[in-house]
Amino acid sequence: MGALALAGLPAVASADPTITFRYATYTPSVVRIAPGQSVTWTGDPGNTFDLTSHPLKFANPTIAPQTDKSSSTTRTFAGVGRFAFACVNHGWANMTGAVLVTANHLPSPALDAPSSAAPGVPVSFDASGSSDPDPGQSLTYAWDFDGDGRVDQSGPAPTASFTYARPGTFNVMLKVTDTNAEPDIGPESATATRPITIAEHGQGNSGPGELGGGASGNAGATLVANDGDRDDVVLVKVAGSTRSSSVRTRGLAVRVTATEPAVATATLRVGSRVIGRATISLRGGGARTVRVVLNRRGHSLLKRRARVRVELRIVLDDEDATGTTAKRWITLRR
Repeated sequence: MGALALAGLPAVASADPTITFRYATYTPSVVRIAPGQSVTWTGDPGNTFDLTSHPLKFANPTIAPQTDKSSSTTRTFAGVGRFAFACVNHGWANMTGAVLVTANHLPSPALDAPSSAAPGVPVSFDASGSSDPDPGQSLTYAWDFDGDGRVDQSGPAPTASFTYARPGTFNVMLKVTDTNAEPDIGPESATATRPITIAEHGQGNSGPGELGGGASGNAGATLVANDGDRDDVVLVKVAGSTRSSSVRTRGLAVRVTATEPAVATATLRVGSRVIGRATISLRGGGARTVRVVLNRRGHSLLKRRARVRVELRIVLDDEDATGTTAKRWITLRR
Protein backbone atom coordinates (compact mmCIF):
# COMPACT_ATOMS: atom_id res chain seq x y z
CA MET A 1 0.00 0.00 0.00
CA GLY A 2 1.33 3.45 -0.88
CA ALA A 3 1.85 6.33 1.49
CA LEU A 4 -1.30 7.88 2.87
CA ALA A 5 -1.42 11.63 2.21
CA LEU A 6 -3.28 13.07 5.15
CA ALA A 7 -4.52 16.21 3.39
CA GLY A 8 -8.08 14.85 3.69
CA LEU A 9 -7.71 12.56 6.72
CA PRO A 10 -8.04 13.49 10.38
CA ALA A 11 -5.46 13.17 13.10
CA VAL A 12 -6.05 10.50 15.75
CA ALA A 13 -9.34 11.32 17.46
CA SER A 14 -8.95 12.46 21.07
CA ALA A 15 -12.48 11.20 21.82
CA ASP A 16 -14.28 8.20 20.37
CA PRO A 17 -15.66 9.42 17.03
CA THR A 18 -19.17 9.06 15.60
CA ILE A 19 -19.98 8.39 11.94
CA THR A 20 -23.44 9.45 10.77
CA PHE A 21 -25.11 7.83 7.79
CA ARG A 22 -27.93 8.38 5.35
CA TYR A 23 -28.51 7.40 1.72
CA ALA A 24 -25.16 6.86 -0.07
CA THR A 25 -23.19 8.83 2.55
CA TYR A 26 -21.07 8.23 5.64
CA THR A 27 -19.93 11.41 7.42
CA PRO A 28 -17.02 11.33 7.94
CA SER A 29 -16.20 8.37 5.73
CA VAL A 30 -12.75 7.88 7.30
CA VAL A 31 -11.80 8.15 10.97
CA ARG A 32 -8.39 7.68 12.56
CA ILE A 33 -8.19 6.32 16.11
CA ALA A 34 -5.72 4.78 18.55
CA PRO A 35 -5.88 1.11 19.54
CA GLY A 36 -8.59 0.53 22.14
CA GLN A 37 -10.84 3.35 20.96
CA SER A 38 -14.39 2.85 19.73
CA VAL A 39 -16.37 4.14 16.74
CA THR A 40 -20.14 4.64 16.72
CA TRP A 41 -22.32 4.60 13.59
CA THR A 42 -25.55 6.60 13.95
CA GLY A 43 -28.22 7.03 11.32
CA ASP A 44 -29.98 10.28 10.49
CA PRO A 45 -33.74 10.19 11.23
CA GLY A 46 -35.38 7.41 9.20
CA ASN A 47 -32.10 5.60 8.45
CA THR A 48 -31.41 2.19 10.05
CA PHE A 49 -29.24 -0.89 9.57
CA ASP A 50 -32.23 -2.90 8.33
CA LEU A 51 -31.73 -5.00 5.19
CA THR A 52 -34.07 -2.65 3.33
CA SER A 53 -32.14 0.43 4.49
CA HIS A 54 -28.38 0.60 5.18
CA PRO A 55 -27.03 -2.73 6.49
CA LEU A 56 -23.44 -2.31 7.73
CA LYS A 57 -20.75 -4.78 6.72
CA PHE A 58 -17.00 -4.91 7.39
CA ALA A 59 -14.36 -6.30 5.05
CA ASN A 60 -12.81 -8.06 8.05
CA PRO A 61 -15.13 -11.04 8.74
CA THR A 62 -14.20 -11.07 12.44
CA ILE A 63 -16.07 -7.79 12.94
CA ALA A 64 -19.79 -8.42 13.31
CA PRO A 65 -22.09 -6.77 10.76
CA GLN A 66 -25.22 -4.84 11.73
CA THR A 67 -28.46 -5.69 9.91
CA ASP A 68 -31.28 -4.99 12.38
CA LYS A 69 -33.77 -2.13 12.60
CA SER A 70 -31.64 -0.10 15.01
CA SER A 71 -30.02 3.19 13.99
CA SER A 72 -26.90 3.16 16.19
CA THR A 73 -24.11 0.69 16.88
CA THR A 74 -20.57 0.79 18.30
CA ARG A 75 -17.43 -1.21 17.57
CA THR A 76 -14.18 -1.21 19.56
CA PHE A 77 -10.89 -1.73 17.74
CA ALA A 78 -8.06 -3.26 19.74
CA GLY A 79 -5.42 -3.79 17.08
CA VAL A 80 -3.64 -1.66 14.51
CA GLY A 81 -4.91 -1.82 10.94
CA ARG A 82 -7.21 -0.44 8.28
CA PHE A 83 -10.78 -1.66 8.67
CA ALA A 84 -12.97 -1.01 5.65
CA PHE A 85 -16.75 -0.92 5.91
CA ALA A 86 -19.64 -0.38 3.50
CA CYS A 87 -23.39 -0.30 3.16
CA VAL A 88 -24.43 -3.66 1.68
CA ASN A 89 -27.13 -2.01 -0.45
CA HIS A 90 -25.30 1.10 -1.60
CA GLY A 91 -21.64 0.21 -1.88
CA TRP A 92 -22.06 0.66 -5.64
CA ALA A 93 -22.78 4.34 -4.91
CA ASN A 94 -19.52 4.66 -2.93
CA MET A 95 -21.26 4.44 0.44
CA THR A 96 -18.03 3.12 1.91
CA GLY A 97 -15.50 4.11 4.55
CA ALA A 98 -12.64 3.00 6.74
CA VAL A 99 -11.44 3.05 10.34
CA LEU A 100 -7.69 3.60 10.58
CA VAL A 101 -6.34 2.27 13.88
CA THR A 102 -2.80 3.47 14.54
CA ALA A 103 -0.32 4.26 17.28
CA ASN A 104 1.61 6.47 14.89
CA HIS A 105 1.79 10.25 14.95
CA LEU A 106 1.73 12.24 11.72
CA PRO A 107 4.89 14.09 10.71
CA SER A 108 4.89 17.86 11.06
CA PRO A 109 5.91 19.62 7.82
CA ALA A 110 7.64 23.01 7.88
CA LEU A 111 8.10 24.90 4.62
CA ASP A 112 10.40 27.92 4.44
CA ALA A 113 10.63 29.85 1.17
CA PRO A 114 10.59 33.43 -0.12
CA SER A 115 7.20 34.95 -0.94
CA SER A 116 8.41 36.29 -4.30
CA ALA A 117 11.16 35.88 -6.87
CA ALA A 118 12.02 36.78 -10.46
CA PRO A 119 11.65 34.46 -13.48
CA GLY A 120 14.81 32.59 -14.41
CA VAL A 121 16.35 32.90 -10.94
CA PRO A 122 16.77 29.74 -8.81
CA VAL A 123 14.57 29.74 -5.70
CA SER A 124 15.62 27.85 -2.57
CA PHE A 125 13.12 25.90 -0.46
CA ASP A 126 13.88 24.57 3.02
CA ALA A 127 11.95 21.90 4.94
CA SER A 128 14.63 21.21 7.56
CA GLY A 129 12.26 22.41 10.27
CA SER A 130 9.99 19.42 9.64
CA SER A 131 9.82 16.78 12.37
CA ASP A 132 8.28 13.50 13.44
CA PRO A 133 7.45 12.75 17.10
CA ASP A 134 7.85 8.98 16.72
CA PRO A 135 11.33 7.72 17.74
CA GLY A 136 13.42 6.00 15.10
CA GLN A 137 11.46 7.24 12.09
CA SER A 138 12.98 9.22 9.23
CA LEU A 139 11.40 11.57 6.71
CA THR A 140 11.37 11.95 2.95
CA TYR A 141 10.32 15.10 1.12
CA ALA A 142 8.30 15.52 -2.07
CA TRP A 143 7.92 18.91 -3.76
CA ASP A 144 5.34 20.28 -6.17
CA PHE A 145 6.72 23.70 -7.04
CA ASP A 146 4.10 24.91 -9.53
CA GLY A 147 0.87 23.56 -8.02
CA ASP A 148 0.01 21.26 -10.94
CA GLY A 149 -0.41 18.21 -8.70
CA ARG A 150 2.76 16.51 -9.94
CA VAL A 151 5.87 15.82 -7.87
CA ASP A 152 8.80 17.82 -9.27
CA GLN A 153 11.47 16.63 -6.83
CA SER A 154 11.64 14.08 -4.01
CA GLY A 155 14.16 12.41 -1.74
CA PRO A 156 15.65 12.39 1.76
CA ALA A 157 17.16 15.88 1.50
CA PRO A 158 15.06 18.59 3.19
CA THR A 159 16.22 21.33 0.82
CA ALA A 160 15.40 21.93 -2.83
CA SER A 161 15.79 24.48 -5.60
CA PHE A 162 13.55 25.36 -8.53
CA THR A 163 13.65 27.95 -11.32
CA TYR A 164 10.38 29.44 -12.58
CA ALA A 165 10.36 30.23 -16.28
CA ARG A 166 7.31 32.50 -16.35
CA PRO A 167 5.55 35.04 -14.12
CA GLY A 168 2.57 34.05 -12.00
CA THR A 169 1.57 33.03 -8.52
CA PHE A 170 2.20 29.36 -7.74
CA ASN A 171 1.09 27.29 -4.78
CA VAL A 172 4.12 25.30 -3.61
CA MET A 173 3.27 22.05 -1.85
CA LEU A 174 5.58 20.05 0.40
CA LYS A 175 4.63 16.49 1.36
CA VAL A 176 6.60 14.97 4.22
CA THR A 177 6.38 11.18 4.59
CA ASP A 178 7.44 9.12 7.58
CA THR A 179 8.59 5.49 7.80
CA ASN A 180 5.65 4.16 9.80
CA ALA A 181 5.56 0.40 9.17
CA GLU A 182 2.12 -0.41 10.58
CA PRO A 183 0.34 -2.81 8.18
CA ASP A 184 -2.15 -1.10 5.86
CA ILE A 185 -1.46 2.24 7.56
CA GLY A 186 2.11 3.41 6.95
CA PRO A 187 3.96 5.15 5.63
CA GLU A 188 1.95 8.31 6.40
CA SER A 189 2.27 11.83 5.07
CA ALA A 190 1.31 15.38 5.92
CA THR A 191 1.44 18.41 3.65
CA ALA A 192 2.21 22.10 3.86
CA THR A 193 1.58 24.73 1.19
CA ARG A 194 2.87 28.22 0.55
CA PRO A 195 2.28 30.65 -2.34
CA ILE A 196 5.13 32.28 -4.23
CA THR A 197 4.74 35.14 -6.71
CA ILE A 198 7.07 35.21 -9.69
CA ALA A 199 7.30 38.65 -11.29
CA GLU A 200 9.80 40.82 -13.11
CA HIS A 201 11.17 43.67 -11.03
CA GLY A 202 8.78 46.63 -11.11
CA GLN A 203 5.65 44.68 -12.01
CA GLY A 204 4.01 45.35 -8.63
CA ASN A 205 3.78 43.47 -5.37
CA SER A 206 1.73 40.41 -4.68
CA GLY A 207 0.34 39.46 -1.31
CA PRO A 208 0.14 35.89 -0.07
CA GLY A 209 -2.43 33.58 -1.57
CA GLU A 210 -3.07 30.73 -3.93
CA LEU A 211 -4.12 31.02 -7.53
CA GLY A 212 -4.16 27.35 -8.50
CA GLY A 213 -7.15 24.97 -8.71
CA GLY A 214 -6.39 22.96 -5.60
CA ALA A 215 -8.25 19.65 -3.81
CA SER A 216 -10.96 22.10 -2.60
CA GLY A 217 -11.01 24.16 -5.96
CA ASN A 218 -11.03 27.46 -4.01
CA ALA A 219 -8.27 29.93 -4.95
CA GLY A 220 -8.31 32.42 -2.10
CA ALA A 221 -5.60 34.63 -3.52
CA THR A 222 -4.91 38.32 -2.97
CA LEU A 223 -3.10 40.40 -5.56
CA VAL A 224 -1.95 43.96 -4.80
CA ALA A 225 -1.05 46.43 -7.55
CA ASN A 226 -0.42 50.19 -7.70
CA ASP A 227 -0.10 52.90 -10.31
CA GLY A 228 3.55 53.69 -9.61
CA ASP A 229 2.87 56.73 -7.42
CA ARG A 230 1.19 54.43 -4.85
CA ASP A 231 -1.88 56.72 -4.73
CA ASP A 232 -4.18 54.17 -6.34
CA VAL A 233 -4.05 50.62 -5.00
CA VAL A 234 -6.20 47.70 -6.13
CA LEU A 235 -6.56 44.45 -4.21
CA VAL A 236 -7.86 41.45 -6.11
CA LYS A 237 -8.98 38.17 -4.56
CA VAL A 238 -10.39 35.15 -6.38
CA ALA A 239 -13.42 34.51 -4.19
CA GLY A 240 -14.97 31.44 -5.79
CA SER A 241 -14.20 28.04 -7.22
CA THR A 242 -11.70 27.61 -10.05
CA ARG A 243 -13.16 24.28 -11.10
CA SER A 244 -14.03 24.39 -14.80
CA SER A 245 -17.55 23.10 -14.20
CA SER A 246 -18.26 25.88 -11.70
CA VAL A 247 -16.72 28.61 -13.85
CA ARG A 248 -18.68 27.46 -16.90
CA THR A 249 -21.92 27.48 -14.92
CA ARG A 250 -21.55 30.55 -12.69
CA GLY A 251 -18.49 32.42 -13.91
CA LEU A 252 -15.36 33.27 -11.93
CA ALA A 253 -16.02 35.29 -8.75
CA VAL A 254 -13.42 38.02 -8.18
CA ARG A 255 -13.45 40.36 -5.18
CA VAL A 256 -11.95 43.79 -5.95
CA THR A 257 -11.04 46.60 -3.55
CA ALA A 258 -9.73 50.05 -4.61
CA THR A 259 -8.51 52.97 -2.55
CA GLU A 260 -10.40 55.46 -4.75
CA PRO A 261 -13.75 55.34 -6.61
CA ALA A 262 -13.29 53.65 -9.98
CA VAL A 263 -14.79 51.38 -12.59
CA ALA A 264 -13.01 48.01 -12.65
CA THR A 265 -12.93 45.82 -15.73
CA ALA A 266 -12.04 42.15 -15.16
CA THR A 267 -10.90 40.19 -18.19
CA LEU A 268 -10.02 36.52 -18.63
CA ARG A 269 -7.64 35.73 -21.49
CA VAL A 270 -6.07 32.62 -22.97
CA GLY A 271 -3.22 33.89 -25.08
CA SER A 272 -4.66 36.75 -27.14
CA ARG A 273 -8.22 35.45 -26.89
CA VAL A 274 -10.69 37.00 -24.46
CA ILE A 275 -12.89 34.30 -22.92
CA GLY A 276 -14.77 36.45 -20.40
CA ARG A 277 -15.17 40.06 -19.29
CA ALA A 278 -17.15 41.94 -16.63
CA THR A 279 -17.29 45.50 -15.27
CA ILE A 280 -18.17 46.79 -11.81
CA SER A 281 -18.25 50.21 -10.10
CA LEU A 282 -16.17 50.56 -6.92
CA ARG A 283 -16.36 52.95 -4.02
CA GLY A 284 -13.12 54.07 -2.44
CA GLY A 285 -12.02 51.61 0.24
CA GLY A 286 -14.96 49.29 -0.35
CA ALA A 287 -14.80 45.73 -1.67
CA ARG A 288 -17.20 44.36 -4.27
CA THR A 289 -17.45 41.00 -6.00
CA VAL A 290 -17.71 40.79 -9.76
CA ARG A 291 -18.55 37.54 -11.52
CA VAL A 292 -16.73 37.13 -14.84
CA VAL A 293 -19.04 35.09 -17.04
CA LEU A 294 -17.50 33.14 -19.90
CA ASN A 295 -18.33 33.93 -23.50
CA ARG A 296 -19.01 31.26 -26.10
CA ARG A 297 -15.31 30.83 -26.84
CA GLY A 298 -14.58 30.33 -23.12
CA HIS A 299 -17.33 27.74 -22.71
CA SER A 300 -16.03 25.79 -25.70
CA LEU A 301 -12.42 25.91 -24.49
CA LEU A 302 -13.18 24.70 -20.95
CA LYS A 303 -15.43 21.97 -22.30
CA ARG A 304 -12.66 20.58 -24.50
CA ARG A 305 -9.70 20.83 -22.14
CA ALA A 306 -9.15 19.28 -18.71
CA ARG A 307 -6.77 22.08 -17.67
CA VAL A 308 -6.71 25.66 -18.93
CA ARG A 309 -4.31 28.37 -17.78
CA VAL A 310 -5.86 31.82 -18.04
CA GLU A 311 -4.74 35.36 -17.34
CA LEU A 312 -6.92 37.42 -15.00
CA ARG A 313 -6.47 41.14 -15.62
CA ILE A 314 -8.11 43.93 -13.60
CA VAL A 315 -7.97 47.48 -15.00
CA LEU A 316 -9.21 50.50 -13.02
CA ASP A 317 -10.73 53.50 -14.78
CA ASP A 318 -10.73 56.38 -12.26
CA GLU A 319 -10.75 60.17 -12.33
CA ASP A 320 -6.95 60.24 -12.58
CA ALA A 321 -7.10 58.08 -15.73
CA THR A 322 -4.03 56.19 -14.50
CA GLY A 323 -5.34 52.80 -15.63
CA THR A 324 -3.99 50.89 -12.64
CA THR A 325 -3.65 47.25 -13.72
CA ALA A 326 -3.36 44.01 -11.78
CA LYS A 327 -2.86 40.69 -13.54
CA ARG A 328 -1.87 37.14 -12.82
CA TRP A 329 -2.36 33.55 -13.96
CA ILE A 330 -5.02 31.11 -12.80
CA THR A 331 -5.33 27.42 -13.62
CA LEU A 332 -8.86 26.12 -14.22
CA ARG A 333 -9.23 22.36 -13.82
CA ARG A 334 -12.01 19.85 -14.12
